Amino acid sequence: MTSTTAPTKPAPATRADHRTGQRQRILAAAVACFSRDGFHGASMQKICAEAGMSPGALYRYFPSKESLIAAIVEGERAERLAFFDAASKAPSVLAALTDCMALMMEDGCLASARLGPEVMAEAIRNADLRAAVEPHEEESRVQLRAALVNAVEQGEIDPTLDLDTVLLLLQIVGDGVLLHHQLHPEWKLAERLPAFAQLIKRMLAPQTQAQA
Repeated sequence: MTSTTAPTKPAPATRADHRTGQRQRILAAAVACFSRDGFHGASMQKICAEAGMSPGALYRYFPSKESLIAAIVEGERAERLAFFDAASKAPSVLAALTDCMALMMEDGCLASARLGPEVMAEAIRNADLRAAVEPHEEESRVQLRAALVNAVEQGEIDPTLDLDTVLLLLQIVGDGVLLHHQLHPEWKLAERLPAFAQLIKRMLAPQTQAQA
């Protein structure tokens, strides 16, 4: 007789797996609501409806919209750090940062980049939200500064420039590009990134290169 082996049953989901799945479900619903309705328009009730769960179940995981935003940003931490790490090791740091910006402008990329303008506008008047996202912002600044130090060593940035000022300038430019990418899609800013990058390179280049 030919014996047959019964198929192995999948291991039952653990409590931790269930919690992880519930968190991901809620965060996906929050991203959808924040993207569609904005921070103020996306009430916790709307997020519950989007996630298909009761308010009581949602509040066990996230007590506020601010905590949801913080979790969204934290969930993408590894991707952001990978961007900056790749930029630090690239032959041209400024070119790599331009590539990172292009990726962030794509529809399927970081939700935190897509929600960034909305979060920044709300953080101006919402101290709780500002406190929730500032640690992640500071971590990104530290990583970006490390990449810029490499750019100075590679001769891309004039060593006489104040690096903290350069850091702030690039952050402001980057945030502005992401904002206007959403506000003015007809400007086709993704197509203009190479030209923007060339202008920034000329502005930051050591004096001998700029004169040449």
